[in-house]
Amino acid sequence: MNLKKIDGHRHILFSEAIDVASKLDPVRSVNIYPPDIQEKSEEINRKMGVDWNRKMHDFDENVADLEAAGMAMGILQPTQTMFFYWAESAAAAQLTRMVNEYTAQNVRQHSEHFWGLATIPLQDVDLAVKELTFAVEELGLKGVVTGSNVNGQGFDEPQFLPFFEKVEALDVPIFIHPNNPSGIERVRDYYLANFLAYPLESAITAAQLVFGGVLDRYPGLKICLSHAGGVLPFLLGRLEHGRSVRPEAREHCQHPFPHYLKNFYVDTLTFRSDTLRFVLEIMPEGHVFMGTDYPYDMADTNPVGSVEAAVADETQRAKICGENIAAVLGISQHG
Repeated sequence: MNLKKIDGHRHILFSEAIDVASKLDPVRSVNIYPPDIQEKSEEINRKMGVDWNRKMHDFDENVADLEAAGMAMGILQPTQTMFFYWAESAAAAQLTRMVNEYTAQNVRQHSEHFWGLATIPLQDVDLAVKELTFAVEELGLKGVVTGSNVNGQGFDEPQFLPFFEKVEALDVPIFIHPNNPSGIERVRDYYLANFLAYPLESAITAAQLVFGGVLDRYPGLKICLSHAGGVLPFLLGRLEHGRSVRPEAREHCQHPFPHYLKNFYVDTLTFRSDTLRFVLEIMPEGHVFMGTDYPYDMADTNPVGSVEAAVADETQRAKICGENIAAVLGISQHG
Protein backbone atom coordinates (compact mmCIF):
# COMPACT_ATOMS: atom_id res chain seq x y z
CA MET A 1 0.00 0.00 0.00
CA ASN A 2 1.28 3.47 -0.89
CA LEU A 3 1.35 6.20 1.73
CA LYS A 4 -0.50 9.23 0.46
CA LYS A 5 1.06 12.66 0.71
CA ILE A 6 -1.20 15.03 2.66
CA ASP A 7 -1.69 18.79 2.53
CA GLY A 8 -2.42 19.70 6.14
CA HIS A 9 -3.30 23.36 5.47
CA ARG A 10 -5.84 23.71 2.68
CA HIS A 11 -8.68 26.24 2.58
CA ILE A 12 -12.26 25.99 1.38
CA LEU A 13 -15.12 28.45 1.13
CA PHE A 14 -18.88 28.04 0.98
CA SER A 15 -20.11 30.90 -1.20
CA GLU A 16 -23.75 30.45 -0.22
CA ALA A 17 -22.84 31.10 3.42
CA ILE A 18 -21.06 34.30 2.36
CA ASP A 19 -24.20 35.35 0.47
CA VAL A 20 -26.27 34.91 3.63
CA ALA A 21 -23.66 36.67 5.77
CA SER A 22 -23.45 39.60 3.36
CA LYS A 23 -27.09 40.43 4.10
CA LEU A 24 -26.06 40.90 7.75
CA ASP A 25 -22.91 42.90 6.99
CA PRO A 26 -21.74 43.35 3.37
CA VAL A 27 -18.31 44.58 4.47
CA ARG A 28 -17.21 42.24 7.26
CA SER A 29 -18.60 39.20 5.45
CA VAL A 30 -16.08 39.42 2.62
CA ASN A 31 -13.00 41.25 3.93
CA ILE A 32 -10.16 39.43 5.66
CA TYR A 33 -8.70 42.67 6.99
CA PRO A 34 -10.48 45.87 8.09
CA PRO A 35 -10.86 47.72 4.77
CA ASP A 36 -10.41 51.11 6.44
CA ILE A 37 -6.94 50.00 7.58
CA GLN A 38 -5.89 47.71 4.71
CA GLU A 39 -7.71 49.40 1.84
CA LYS A 40 -5.14 48.75 -0.89
CA SER A 41 -4.53 45.14 0.13
CA GLU A 42 -8.24 44.38 0.33
CA GLU A 43 -8.73 45.89 -3.12
CA ILE A 44 -6.02 43.58 -4.50
CA ASN A 45 -7.48 40.63 -2.58
CA ARG A 46 -10.90 41.19 -4.14
CA LYS A 47 -9.37 40.99 -7.62
CA MET A 48 -7.29 37.91 -6.87
CA GLY A 49 -10.14 36.46 -4.85
CA VAL A 50 -12.10 35.62 -7.98
CA ASP A 51 -9.69 32.76 -8.63
CA TRP A 52 -9.15 31.95 -4.96
CA ASN A 53 -12.84 31.67 -4.20
CA ARG A 54 -13.50 29.49 -7.23
CA LYS A 55 -10.72 27.10 -6.24
CA MET A 56 -12.00 26.92 -2.66
CA HIS A 57 -15.54 26.22 -3.83
CA ASP A 58 -14.96 24.00 -6.87
CA PHE A 59 -13.90 20.62 -5.52
CA ASP A 60 -13.05 19.16 -8.92
CA GLU A 61 -10.54 21.95 -9.48
CA ASN A 62 -9.32 21.57 -5.92
CA VAL A 63 -8.63 17.86 -6.46
CA ALA A 64 -6.89 18.57 -9.77
CA ASP A 65 -4.62 21.15 -8.12
CA LEU A 66 -3.95 18.81 -5.21
CA GLU A 67 -2.78 16.03 -7.50
CA ALA A 68 -0.81 18.39 -9.73
CA ALA A 69 1.18 19.42 -6.64
CA GLY A 70 2.09 15.78 -5.98
CA MET A 71 -0.35 15.14 -3.14
CA ALA A 72 -3.30 12.82 -2.77
CA MET A 73 -5.13 14.08 0.31
CA GLY A 74 -5.95 17.46 1.82
CA ILE A 75 -7.16 18.59 5.24
CA LEU A 76 -9.84 21.17 4.45
CA GLN A 77 -10.25 24.13 6.75
CA PRO A 78 -12.86 26.84 6.20
CA THR A 79 -11.05 30.06 5.38
CA GLN A 80 -11.13 33.09 7.67
CA THR A 81 -14.31 34.59 6.28
CA MET A 82 -16.01 31.40 7.44
CA PHE A 83 -15.34 32.15 11.13
CA PHE A 84 -18.15 34.77 11.41
CA TYR A 85 -16.91 36.02 14.79
CA TRP A 86 -18.32 39.45 13.98
CA ALA A 87 -21.92 38.20 13.73
CA GLU A 88 -24.58 37.97 16.43
CA SER A 89 -24.29 34.60 18.16
CA ALA A 90 -27.42 32.92 16.82
CA ALA A 91 -26.67 34.03 13.27
CA ALA A 92 -23.08 32.83 13.58
CA ALA A 93 -24.30 29.45 14.82
CA GLN A 94 -26.54 29.10 11.77
CA LEU A 95 -23.77 30.18 9.40
CA THR A 96 -21.16 27.81 10.86
CA ARG A 97 -23.67 24.96 10.70
CA MET A 98 -24.16 25.70 6.99
CA VAL A 99 -20.40 25.61 6.42
CA ASN A 100 -19.84 22.44 8.43
CA GLU A 101 -22.60 20.55 6.65
CA TYR A 102 -21.18 21.73 3.33
CA THR A 103 -17.68 20.60 4.30
CA ALA A 104 -18.89 17.22 5.51
CA GLN A 105 -20.97 16.65 2.39
CA ASN A 106 -18.03 17.33 0.09
CA VAL A 107 -15.67 15.23 2.19
CA ARG A 108 -18.09 12.31 1.80
CA GLN A 109 -18.27 12.88 -1.94
CA HIS A 110 -14.47 13.07 -2.25
CA SER A 111 -13.51 10.70 0.55
CA GLU A 112 -10.38 9.49 -1.23
CA HIS A 113 -8.96 13.00 -1.23
CA PHE A 114 -10.24 15.00 1.72
CA TRP A 115 -10.84 15.17 5.44
CA GLY A 116 -12.51 18.22 6.95
CA LEU A 117 -12.32 20.59 9.90
CA ALA A 118 -15.19 22.44 11.57
CA THR A 119 -15.69 26.14 12.15
CA ILE A 120 -17.56 27.21 15.28
CA PRO A 121 -19.13 30.43 16.70
CA LEU A 122 -16.56 31.12 19.41
CA GLN A 123 -18.09 34.47 20.33
CA ASP A 124 -20.62 32.29 22.21
CA VAL A 125 -18.71 29.42 23.80
CA ASP A 126 -21.83 27.42 24.72
CA LEU A 127 -22.98 27.46 21.10
CA ALA A 128 -19.43 26.74 19.96
CA VAL A 129 -19.22 23.63 22.14
CA LYS A 130 -22.56 22.41 20.80
CA GLU A 131 -21.52 22.96 17.20
CA LEU A 132 -18.14 21.31 17.71
CA THR A 133 -19.79 18.25 19.26
CA PHE A 134 -22.24 18.00 16.38
CA ALA A 135 -19.54 18.52 13.75
CA VAL A 136 -17.30 15.80 15.17
CA GLU A 137 -19.82 13.23 16.40
CA GLU A 138 -22.53 13.63 13.74
CA LEU A 139 -20.77 15.03 10.69
CA GLY A 140 -17.49 13.17 11.10
CA LEU A 141 -15.22 16.21 10.87
CA LYS A 142 -11.76 15.52 12.27
CA GLY A 143 -11.00 18.68 14.19
CA VAL A 144 -11.71 22.39 14.39
CA VAL A 145 -10.16 25.49 12.89
CA THR A 146 -10.23 28.77 14.79
CA GLY A 147 -8.74 32.19 14.51
CA SER A 148 -5.92 33.24 16.80
CA ASN A 149 -8.30 35.47 18.73
CA VAL A 150 -12.02 36.11 18.87
CA ASN A 151 -12.81 39.78 18.34
CA GLY A 152 -9.56 40.65 20.10
CA GLN A 153 -10.01 38.24 23.02
CA GLY A 154 -7.12 35.82 23.53
CA PHE A 155 -7.52 32.15 24.35
CA ASP A 156 -6.18 32.67 27.87
CA GLU A 157 -9.50 34.34 28.72
CA PRO A 158 -11.51 32.13 31.11
CA GLN A 159 -14.65 32.08 28.98
CA PHE A 160 -12.89 29.79 26.49
CA LEU A 161 -12.11 27.05 29.02
CA PRO A 162 -15.28 25.01 28.26
CA PHE A 163 -14.23 24.96 24.61
CA PHE A 164 -10.80 23.55 25.42
CA GLU A 165 -12.33 21.06 27.82
CA LYS A 166 -14.62 19.76 25.06
CA VAL A 167 -11.80 19.61 22.51
CA GLU A 168 -9.68 17.53 24.87
CA ALA A 169 -12.63 15.25 25.66
CA LEU A 170 -13.32 14.71 21.94
CA ASP A 171 -9.58 14.12 21.35
CA VAL A 172 -9.45 16.23 18.19
CA PRO A 173 -6.87 18.83 17.16
CA ILE A 174 -7.34 22.58 16.98
CA PHE A 175 -5.92 24.26 13.89
CA ILE A 176 -5.25 27.91 14.72
CA HIS A 177 -5.02 30.28 11.78
CA PRO A 178 -3.97 33.87 12.51
CA ASN A 179 -6.72 36.44 12.13
CA ASN A 180 -7.41 40.01 13.25
CA PRO A 181 -3.71 40.48 13.99
CA SER A 182 -2.43 42.66 16.80
CA GLY A 183 -0.96 45.96 15.66
CA ILE A 184 -2.53 45.80 12.20
CA GLU A 185 -2.82 49.59 12.15
CA ARG A 186 1.01 49.74 12.21
CA VAL A 187 1.39 47.61 9.06
CA ARG A 188 -0.97 49.31 6.65
CA ASP A 189 1.27 49.02 3.61
CA TYR A 190 3.11 46.44 1.51
CA TYR A 191 0.90 43.52 2.73
CA LEU A 192 2.96 43.45 5.93
CA ALA A 193 -0.22 42.47 7.75
CA ASN A 194 0.26 39.05 6.17
CA PHE A 195 4.07 38.96 5.94
CA LEU A 196 4.75 40.05 9.53
CA ALA A 197 1.62 40.47 11.64
CA TYR A 198 0.28 36.98 10.96
CA PRO A 199 3.46 35.15 12.07
CA LEU A 200 3.57 37.27 15.23
CA GLU A 201 -0.11 36.57 15.90
CA SER A 202 0.50 32.81 15.97
CA ALA A 203 3.27 33.27 18.54
CA ILE A 204 1.07 35.52 20.68
CA THR A 205 -1.65 32.88 20.77
CA ALA A 206 0.78 30.09 21.61
CA ALA A 207 2.28 32.16 24.43
CA GLN A 208 -1.16 32.96 25.86
CA LEU A 209 -2.06 29.26 25.90
CA VAL A 210 1.16 28.48 27.74
CA PHE A 211 1.44 31.38 30.17
CA GLY A 212 -2.31 31.43 30.78
CA GLY A 213 -2.17 27.87 32.11
CA VAL A 214 -4.51 26.45 29.46
CA LEU A 215 -2.06 23.68 28.53
CA ASP A 216 -1.49 22.79 32.18
CA ARG A 217 -5.24 22.51 32.70
CA TYR A 218 -5.78 20.54 29.47
CA PRO A 219 -2.47 18.75 28.75
CA GLY A 220 -4.00 16.57 26.04
CA LEU A 221 -4.64 19.46 23.66
CA LYS A 222 -3.15 19.20 20.17
CA ILE A 223 -2.64 22.68 18.69
CA CYS A 224 -1.69 23.00 15.01
CA LEU A 225 -0.19 26.38 14.09
CA SER A 226 -0.08 27.79 10.58
CA HIS A 227 2.98 29.13 8.78
CA ALA A 228 5.53 26.96 10.62
CA GLY A 229 4.33 28.38 13.94
CA GLY A 230 4.96 31.94 12.82
CA VAL A 231 7.83 33.39 14.85
CA LEU A 232 7.33 30.98 17.75
CA PRO A 233 10.33 28.72 16.95
CA PHE A 234 12.61 31.76 16.71
CA LEU A 235 11.45 33.25 20.03
CA LEU A 236 11.54 30.02 22.02
CA GLY A 237 14.73 30.96 23.86
CA ARG A 238 13.40 34.40 24.76
CA LEU A 239 10.13 32.94 26.03
CA GLU A 240 11.99 30.32 28.05
CA HIS A 241 14.34 32.90 29.57
CA GLY A 242 11.49 35.30 30.23
CA ARG A 243 9.60 32.76 32.28
CA SER A 244 12.70 32.05 34.35
CA VAL A 245 13.18 35.69 35.40
CA ARG A 246 9.65 37.14 35.49
CA PRO A 247 7.24 36.08 38.26
CA GLU A 248 4.11 37.11 36.32
CA ALA A 249 5.07 34.65 33.57
CA ARG A 250 5.19 31.81 36.12
CA GLU A 251 1.95 32.65 37.90
CA HIS A 252 -0.21 30.23 35.89
CA CYS A 253 2.49 28.28 34.03
CA GLN A 254 3.95 25.23 35.77
CA HIS A 255 6.83 24.31 33.45
CA PRO A 256 9.54 25.93 31.32
CA PHE A 257 8.21 26.96 27.93
CA PRO A 258 9.83 24.15 25.87
CA HIS A 259 7.85 21.62 27.90
CA TYR A 260 4.73 22.71 26.05
CA LEU A 261 6.08 22.14 22.56
CA LYS A 262 4.61 18.65 22.95
CA ASN A 263 1.20 20.29 22.48
CA PHE A 264 2.08 22.19 19.31
CA TYR A 265 2.33 21.07 15.69
CA VAL A 266 3.37 23.33 12.82
CA ASP A 267 3.24 23.19 9.05
CA THR A 268 6.17 23.48 6.63
CA LEU A 269 5.29 26.88 5.18
CA THR A 270 8.64 28.69 5.39
CA PHE A 271 9.71 29.22 1.73
CA ARG A 272 13.36 28.51 2.66
CA SER A 273 15.06 25.16 3.15
CA ASP A 274 17.36 26.44 5.90
CA THR A 275 14.39 27.90 7.78
CA LEU A 276 12.46 24.65 7.54
CA ARG A 277 15.47 22.72 8.82
CA PHE A 278 15.66 25.09 11.79
CA VAL A 279 11.96 24.57 12.56
CA LEU A 280 12.48 20.80 12.36
CA GLU A 281 15.38 21.10 14.79
CA ILE A 282 13.33 23.13 17.27
CA MET A 283 10.07 21.17 17.18
CA PRO A 284 9.73 17.69 18.72
CA GLU A 285 9.90 14.66 16.45
CA GLY A 286 6.63 14.17 14.59
CA HIS A 287 5.38 17.72 15.14
CA VAL A 288 5.98 19.20 11.67
CA PHE A 289 3.60 18.45 8.81
CA MET A 290 3.37 19.49 5.17
CA GLY A 291 1.00 22.37 4.47
CA THR A 292 0.41 24.71 1.55
CA ASP A 293 -2.08 27.50 2.45
CA TYR A 294 -3.88 26.68 -0.81
CA PRO A 295 -5.08 28.54 -2.85
CA TYR A 296 -3.72 31.91 -1.76
CA ASP A 297 -0.77 33.79 -3.23
CA MET A 298 1.14 33.11 0.01
CA ALA A 299 0.85 29.37 -0.61
CA ASP A 300 3.68 26.96 -1.30
CA THR A 301 2.90 25.67 -4.79
CA ASN A 302 5.59 22.97 -4.63
CA PRO A 303 5.22 21.61 -1.09
CA VAL A 304 6.67 18.17 -1.76
CA GLY A 305 9.68 19.77 -3.42
CA SER A 306 10.12 22.07 -0.44
CA VAL A 307 10.31 19.11 1.92
CA GLU A 308 12.65 17.21 -0.38
CA ALA A 309 14.97 20.22 -0.69
CA ALA A 310 15.19 20.64 3.09
CA VAL A 311 15.25 17.02 4.25
CA ALA A 312 17.60 14.35 2.95
CA ASP A 313 16.39 11.43 5.04
CA GLU A 314 13.63 9.47 3.28
CA THR A 315 12.03 8.27 6.51
CA GLN A 316 11.79 11.81 7.87
CA ARG A 317 10.39 13.03 4.55
CA ALA A 318 7.64 10.44 4.69
CA LYS A 319 6.69 11.53 8.18
CA ILE A 320 6.54 15.20 7.25
CA CYS A 321 4.66 14.57 4.00
CA GLY A 322 1.86 12.60 5.60
CA GLU A 323 2.51 10.38 8.59
CA ASN A 324 2.70 13.18 11.16
CA ILE A 325 -0.58 14.91 10.31
CA ALA A 326 -2.34 11.56 9.84
CA ALA A 327 -1.34 10.64 13.39
CA VAL A 328 -2.60 13.96 14.79
CA LEU A 329 -5.95 13.53 13.08
CA GLY A 330 -6.25 9.80 13.65
CA ILE A 331 -6.75 9.08 9.94
CA SER A 332 -5.34 6.57 7.49
CA GLN A 333 -3.07 7.68 4.66
CA HIS A 334 -3.06 4.31 2.91
CA GLY A 335 -4.24 4.10 -0.63
